[in-house]
Amino acid sequence: MHKFSKFAVSKLFLGLLITASFVMVPVLAIGQTSAEQATQGVTISGKVKTASASALVILDSQNAEQTVVIDAKTKIMKAGKPATAADIKADDAVVVVAAKGDNDSWTAKSVTIGS
Repeated sequence: MHKFSKFAVSKLFLGLLITASFVMVPVLAIGQTSAEQATQGVTISGKVKTASASALVILDSQNAEQTVVIDAKTKIMKAGKPATAADIKADDAVVVVAAKGDNDSWTAKSVTIGS
């Protein structure tokens, strides 16, 4: 049986710790980026396909449909002035800033009409 000195064991432990840090730091950074995106949100630009008091369906630049929930906290602007969900019509150009809401749906933080 081999006997290791305290110095050799310390060097081995330090080496393992450094190696683990190289593996874990990128993994933690990836998780942090996803969390930041969820709180900061995404920007969706396009034309309104359908609009209701509670949701928008937007055709983005790729012609993909993006559904966004509108709630009481959503700030809606048109021509630089406050507006309501009733002011949003089909074929309006919009820019929506949205964050992940309940059930992994997108909830609009703000909607700018006519941009």
